[in-house]
Amino acid sequence: MRDGISGWKKNGYETVSKVELLNDLINVNKIDFAAHCVDQPTAAKLPNATFVDFRDKEKYDQGHLAEGNHVDYSDMFSKPMMEELNKSNSLIIIHDVPEVAGVIAATLKLMEYPDVYILKQ
Repeated sequence: MRDGISGWKKNGYETVSKVELLNDLINVNKIDFAAHCVDQPTAAKLPNATFVDFRDKEKYDQGHLAEGNHVDYSDMFSKPMMEELNKSNSLIIIHDVPEVAGVIAATLKLMEYPDVYILKQ
């Protein structure tokens, strides 16, 4: 929401105050995601490398890696997407906006995906 947490509360949405969630977020922010940016040849050598392309369908259809799995960013938390991503794989995030790729990577780390990387553009 544009007004942040106060706007969320003002519109009647529930909020949860848990120190554990704050600590998890702090710990994820300590991760140096720049160190987790990899080029395609390096990514392909990772154990159980899974390329996940989070761009919209139109951009994906215009050109993508042959081994890339498409998941539209708007479907990121859908049950089929969550079932497709295996926590034992090295997930390589593909998105053309670095900030969005970082948010996706941080979210997956919060969801306890151990090996998350961002493909360098």
